[in-house]
Amino acid sequence: MIVSLVTVALQLGIPMALLSWLLFMRFFSRGQLDRASDRKEIERKVKEFKTSYNKIKKARPKEGKEGDTLAMRSSTDHVFDKWMYFGSGFYGLAALWTLVVIEVFSLLDLAINLLTLSMFDDGIIAFLIGVATEQLGNLISAFLWFNYWDDSLLVSFLIAYVGYWSGVEAARRNLDLSRERLFEEVRRRIKR
Repeated sequence: MIVSLVTVALQLGIPMALLSWLLFMRFFSRGQLDRASDRKEIERKVKEFKTSYNKIKKARPKEGKEGDTLAMRSSTDHVFDKWMYFGSGFYGLAALWTLVVIEVFSLLDLAINLLTLSMFDDGIIAFLIGVATEQLGNLISAFLWFNYWDDSLLVSFLIAYVGYWSGVEAARRNLDLSRERLFEEVRRRIKR
């Protein structure tokens, strides 16, 4: 049981804390959220972000259309876009992290299979259909992220939730860890 808790905390809780800290640190530093906000206010603002994001997305021309410059296409924040795609908030971030993990393992599997060329035994068309169905399955698994991480739905959910709000609170309290401070701390501990 303890090994399972530690594993889920390392695979889900800590990444959720880091991702939510990164996202919300940006909101707080840009003044989009007030550091004096409580959780209810933060949740309300995230819903407002989602609503305004959807309005902007509908008004924005599709990529590749006339008038859409490279600067416009490259200026989008992919993490924020995907977070909004998955619904924003806690659930959206958990689904996004799960998709990243699933996709990394799928890419590693693809790279290994490419070396053996075994994936082309049934032909290119079968390979492409297999990739498309795997992508659909990965997306569904990401939306059902709580089933992916552990046997216990409650444990996965609670660890992810604590990680998410820990990151939000760290960003709200302006707990900033610069690279210089991190390297200084590592050097200090190595010298012991």
